Amino acid sequence: MHRRAFVSLAAVVPFAGCTGLLSGGVDTTIEQDERVEFSADEGSELTVSVEVQEVFQPDIDVEREGISLRIDHSENGIIDTWTVEDSATFDLTIEDGGTHSVIVTGGVADVTID
Repeated sequence: MHRRAFVSLAAVVPFAGCTGLLSGGVDTTIEQDERVEFSADEGSELTVSVEVQEVFQPDIDVEREGISLRIDHSENGIIDTWTVEDSATFDLTIEDGGTHSVIVTGGVADVTID
């Protein structure tokens, strides 16, 4: 049974990371600590839309209210981070063109970047 789960996961994960590169943006569900890459040109004005699907609660006595969303440039590091409770939309101007990635921590969210 574990072997089938691994094979299924191995078939899906490579496509999840390439979704943005194929379409010029991102339109996918991103899970805990998953990295989805996309390409953006310098000066691009992007709209980042997030809809939280699930928030994972930590094992400590603190309740997490939302997920953390982070956008990185592949060579220059973190561009911006946000905490999203339910849904939100952000505007983002790309200063350095190239490959970027979006990462969700603390849950699962539908993310669209155009």
